[in-house]
Amino acid sequence: MPRLARLSVLLLAAIALAACNRQGPQLPSGPGKTADADASPREGGIDTVTVDPNAAFVGAAVDANGEIAEPAHEFKVGQTVYVSVPSKGRKLGSEVEVFWFHQDRRSRKDERKPISGPFTVFEFQPSEAGQYNTEVDVNGRPIALVQFEVK
Repeated sequence: MPRLARLSVLLLAAIALAACNRQGPQLPSGPGKTADADASPREGGIDTVTVDPNAAFVGAAVDANGEIAEPAHEFKVGQTVYVSVPSKGRKLGSEVEVFWFHQDRRSRKDERKPISGPFTVFEFQPSEAGQYNTEVDVNGRPIALVQFEVK
């Protein structure tokens, strides 16, 4: 085989191999997605939340300031349950929101109040027995999850 023909075959083979290793055109990732969003530590579009165990308290009674006077985690149907959120380190007027969830994962009551003193207090009288989770948010960000049981 002449030398020129052999070089031509090798050149064509090199081009063919290079074409096989090509990744192809970069396709858009969809509406609203950017490379930064894909590199984010969030998974599934949900931020991880760390709650402070001292950000909210549950009990059967509160004092004049709104602090829990009688801590409790077990209640009777119809008994008033109090959730007290300390205001320390938070701005007056910030909005505190509470969601009372039953074990069936449905909300039983949602409430919001502005911070106006040393504690922001919420109350609820459950009409069903079971486990309850109360999520506490300040300005739309979760800060606490309080759990209790109604027998």
